Amino acid sequence: MWAARAEAERIAREVEAQRERDRIAREAAERAAQAARDEAEKQRRAAEEEAVRVRRAIEEENRRAQAAQEEARRARAAQEEAERQLKQGIQPVVMPTTAEIIAAKNRVQYTKGLFHVAVAGIAGSGKSSLINAIRGLRSKDAGAAPTGVTETTLSLGRYPDPGAAKRVVWYDVPGAGTLKIRDWQYFNAEGLYVFDCIIVLIDARFTMTDIAILANCRRFKIPTYIVRSKSDQHIRNLMKEMGYESDDDEEDSKARRAQLYEAARQQFIAETRRSVTLNLEEANLPQQRIYLLCNDALFGVSRGLEPKRAIDEADLLADLRNEARAAAKKAEEDAKNARAAQEEAERKLREGIQPVVMPTPKELAAAKARMQYKEGLFHFAIAGVAGGGKSSLINSFRGLRNLERGAAATGVIETTQKIGRFPDSNSQNPFVWYDIPGAGTLKIPDWQYFNAQGLYIFDCVIVLFDNRFTVTDVAILMNCARFNIPTYIVRSKSDVHIRNVMKEMGYDSEEEEEDRSRRNKLYKAAREHYIAETRASVKRNLEEANLPEKRVYIVTNDVLFTIVKEEKIPKKLIDELELMRDLFGEAHTRRCRKAQGSPPAL
Repeated sequence: MWAARAEAERIAREVEAQRERDRIAREAAERAAQAARDEAEKQRRAAEEEAVRVRRAIEEENRRAQAAQEEARRARAAQEEAERQLKQGIQPVVMPTTAEIIAAKNRVQYTKGLFHVAVAGIAGSGKSSLINAIRGLRSKDAGAAPTGVTETTLSLGRYPDPGAAKRVVWYDVPGAGTLKIRDWQYFNAEGLYVFDCIIVLIDARFTMTDIAILANCRRFKIPTYIVRSKSDQHIRNLMKEMGYESDDDEEDSKARRAQLYEAARQQFIAETRRSVTLNLEEANLPQQRIYLLCNDALFGVSRGLEPKRAIDEADLLADLRNEARAAAKKAEEDAKNARAAQEEAERKLREGIQPVVMPTPKELAAAKARMQYKEGLFHFAIAGVAGGGKSSLINSFRGLRNLERGAAATGVIETTQKIGRFPDSNSQNPFVWYDIPGAGTLKIPDWQYFNAQGLYIFDCVIVLFDNRFTVTDVAILMNCARFNIPTYIVRSKSDVHIRNVMKEMGYDSEEEEEDRSRRNKLYKAAREHYIAETRASVKRNLEEANLPEKRVYIVTNDVLFTIVKEEKIPKKLIDELELMRDLFGEAHTRRCRKAQGSPPAL
C-alpha cells in the first residue's frame, strides 16, 4: 500500500512538473508571439514614418521647385521690365553717393560761380562741333574741341567760354552707344548729375538714350535743352528727294533751288518737332521745345552776325544766356540766404541755442566704443570752456593731487586735447570720470562742441565754469535736456575767487598788523558776496536762455579732495558735500534701474 501511494505521488509530481513545463512553454510562446507582434508594429510604424518622411521630402522638394520657378518667373519678369524700360529710354535710378558727387565735381573741375553746361547724346551726333560753334570757333582753331568722322571724344572735354564775362564752361561728354560708353550706364557713368544745364543733342533720330538723359535730368532737377544739329545737311537731303540737282544748269535753277529749299526747310522743321513731341508723349515726359540749327549759322550768331538761313540758333543762345543769368541770380540769393542763416545761427549760438543734430546709431556706437563705455558703470563727463579747471576737479573727485601718479594732466594752458578716461580710485565705486577737452579753442569750436565730443552717450554731464557762465555752457545744458541726460552746474576755484573779492574789500595779506578777526570778517563777507553773485548770475543766464532754474554748486578743489581722501568735513565747506551726495545718489539710482548682474571691471 505504501508502494502504491509513493507511485501515485510520483506520478502526481510528474504530472505537475509537466503542467509547469507546459505553462512555461505557453508563456514563452505568448512572449514570442507578442514580440513578433511588437516587431511587426514597430516595422509598421517605421514604414509609416518613412512614408511620411518621404512624402514631406517630396512636398519640400516640390515647394523648392515651385519657389525656384516663381523666382525664375520674377527674374524673367524683372528682366523683361528692364528691357521694356530700356527700349523706352527709362534708365534705372541709381542715386549717387556723396563721395561720388564730390569725385564727379572734382573730375569736371566744378567751380562755384561758373555755369557748367554739358553737351551729351549718342556718339557721332556732332557734340564737339556744336561746342566749337557756340564758342565762336572753327574746328581747326586753337582751343577748339577735336572733331572727326569717327567718335573722337573718348574722355570728358572741358572748354571755358572765350568771353571771360560769360563765366560759362562747356563740356564735351563722350557719346553714348559705343563699346566704351554703354547706353544703360551713360547718365551716372559720365556724372551728368553734377552739371547746371544739359544740352541733349540729337542728329537723325530721337533715341532711348536721349529719353534716359531727359528722365534722369528731371529727377535731378537739371534744366535741359533738346537740340538737333546739322540742319543744313538734313534740309539738303530733303531737297534731293524733292528732285533738286546741284549740277542743273537751267536758267531757272536758282529760283527753283530757293523754292525747294524753303519747302524742304519747312518739312524738316515740322517733321522734327512732330517726332520729338511723339517721343516725349510715349515716354511720359513733359513737352519741351527742340532747337533746330546748323553749326555754320550758330557760329555766325555767336560772332554777332545774322545768318540768312538761321532757324533756332539765336533763340538757343539767348535762352542759354538767360538760364545762366537765372542760375547766377539764384546762386546770389542762395549765398545771401546762407549768410543770413549763418548770422542767425551765430546769433543763436551767442544765446546758447546750439543746432540739434541727432547722432545716427552708427555714430552712437562709435562714440561708445571710443569712450570705452561699459554697461553697469556710471559715466561722468566734465565739460565746459577751456581753462575752467576740469582736470583738477576730476583729480579732486578721485582723491588725487594734480601731480600724483594716475592724475589727469593740468597746467596754466589748455592741456586736455583729447578725451581722458579715468576710473574712480575706489574700486568699490562703479564710476568712470571723463575729462572733456575745453570748448572755445582753435581745435575745439563752440558750435560743434556737444556732438563733436560725443556728449550724448554719457550718463551725467557736469558743466564746469570758472569766471562767467557762457553760451557754450547754455548750449551743453540745452542739448543734455534734449537727450535726457542729468546735468550739474559747478563753479570751481571758489577759494581763489573769494580771496580776490577780499582783496577788493581792502584785505592785504602782506600787512603784519593784519589781525585774525578782521581777516575772518572779510572772508565771511567776501564768501557771502561771491556765493550770492554766482547764484544770481547763473539764474539770470538760465532765464535769458529760457532754461528752467537750476542749482549751481560752488566748490573748492582742496575741500573736495579732503572729503574724498581724508573723509572729514573741512571748515570752509560750501556745496562740496551736497554735490558729492547728489552726484553719487543720482549715479546709484540710475544705475540700479538698468543694472544687470555685477558691474564689469574698470
